[in-house]
Amino acid sequence: MYIAAIETTTRAASVAVSSEDKFTEITQDSKLTHSETLLPQFKEVLKMANVKRDLIEAVAVSIGPGSFTGLRIGLATAKSLAYAWNIKIIGVPTLQALAYHMPFSTVMSMIDAQKNRAYVQIFNRLKPICDLEILSIDEAILKAETKIGNYGEVIICGDVCHKIKSLPEGVKIAPVNMRMPRAVNVA
Repeated sequence: MYIAAIETTTRAASVAVSSEDKFTEITQDSKLTHSETLLPQFKEVLKMANVKRDLIEAVAVSIGPGSFTGLRIGLATAKSLAYAWNIKIIGVPTLQALAYHMPFSTVMSMIDAQKNRAYVQIFNRLKPICDLEILSIDEAILKAETKIGNYGEVIICGDVCHKIKSLPEGVKIAPVNMRMPRAVNVA
């Protein structure tokens, strides 16, 4: 079974085609808008994966939180593909998809909510251990620190990592290649 995936909740647009044992993905962080890049990326990823459209059984799409315009473009594209190809749509929360970068760890997923705030949720081995909240970045770091005793090291993923000034011991920032949401994790 092949799943097409779309991730457009941040400044990077990402598309993937995934099966149980392989994936092909294009992630692009450019000055172009998602409406300019998404369909050409999708066409290219299908070509790179050597997967025909009729083999795709569903389209997975990131459903937020995130950029309103990015969400709108991603959801409209997913809905159009699902309708045209007569396949189902699978909505995947963005913060959960971020946690898939490190499935055996405790991950604090954070997406920019503007004004030095973030959408925040903490996962341990992909299971949420708290509800989604909107916190200041400093409050989020304090929340991560409170989880160290129960879960050990907490790793922060998301598009606000560059805004974090300091971290307590036991809280770390993910490597740059694991900070942004990616379509393969949505799939």
